[in-house]
Amino acid sequence: MMQYRMLGKTGLRVSEIGFGCGNVGGLMTRDGHEEQVVAVRRALDLGINYFDTARAYGEGRSETNLGRVLEEVGKEVVLSTKVRLESDALPDIAAAAVSHAERGLARLGRDSVDLMQLHTRLVDRREAGRFGMTPDEVLGPGGVIEGFRRLRDQGRAGFFGFTGLGDVEAIDTLVDSGEFDSFQAYYNLLNPSAGQAVPQGFSALDYGRVIDRAAAKGMGVVVIRVLAAGVLSPTPESGGGTSREPLSAGSDYERDVTRAHKLAFLKDHGLESLPRAAIRFALMKPEVSTVLVGFSNNAQIDEAAACTGAGPLPETAMAALRGTWDSDFGSHRPGNAPSSRV
Repeated sequence: MMQYRMLGKTGLRVSEIGFGCGNVGGLMTRDGHEEQVVAVRRALDLGINYFDTARAYGEGRSETNLGRVLEEVGKEVVLSTKVRLESDALPDIAAAAVSHAERGLARLGRDSVDLMQLHTRLVDRREAGRFGMTPDEVLGPGGVIEGFRRLRDQGRAGFFGFTGLGDVEAIDTLVDSGEFDSFQAYYNLLNPSAGQAVPQGFSALDYGRVIDRAAAKGMGVVVIRVLAAGVLSPTPESGGGTSREPLSAGSDYERDVTRAHKLAFLKDHGLESLPRAAIRFALMKPEVSTVLVGFSNNAQIDEAAACTGAGPLPETAMAALRGTWDSDFGSHRPGNAPSSRV
């Protein structure tokens, strides 16, 4: 039976498993309305009530498809969408945030959503190359948060969140600001640093246990990439449920495939499958509100839902995982001091 947790201090009660409507899995970005209706009905029947989408998923197709499906099934859910701002937003960031959000609501066919999130990568400072937004551009006068407040005042968004990707110090600044009600945390068996200590020099980006930091501020925590873009699936190379887009430094697809092969020992600890182990691992952390999973079919929905209430991983498995992390997946000897960053 589905278990529920509170999304921080929002008062929103969300299912431990969230329905990710993004490019990983890709169910809501494809054509096939009837298939989507069947899948959403199945998720609802299993108790999943949190749905997460964004304009960036299929260039708006995910929002459009999800909106149509939810209208057809006629059930209330906890709904989140996101806005991704680019450099053309810089002349008036607040207005751009409002405009992008309103277009997203129009695609969803909704007057409002429970959670409006910033989907732009965060940077400490502007550099040439991939665009990102600085904390000042998010939090300062005329910034993203000002636009989000306008949406809340208009009854268009209940709460605010952001995707915690980019420079760690910038992520920490947004967490510490107290302006956001939730954030999306990159957290999985291949890079657990958002919620677990890792050694100095860990080859994936060290998020410095930011989940703990956010929870201490009363924020809800939504886990993303729990299956590492499909790598922690039985056949990641088969496609469909995978994405090769690197979201987090040091966690590119090929490197994560190599790391995942070194988790084969988990099958010796009574775990049903690697995807279930990954989801149960994320749910072990009480500060986590919900774990987003991208689906390709109903079988994957059933497998994810089976993780709720399944309990923590065996301590023997956790001890083996800690040894793997401490050795940075075998790149150096176990026993190195874990990162002191908290």
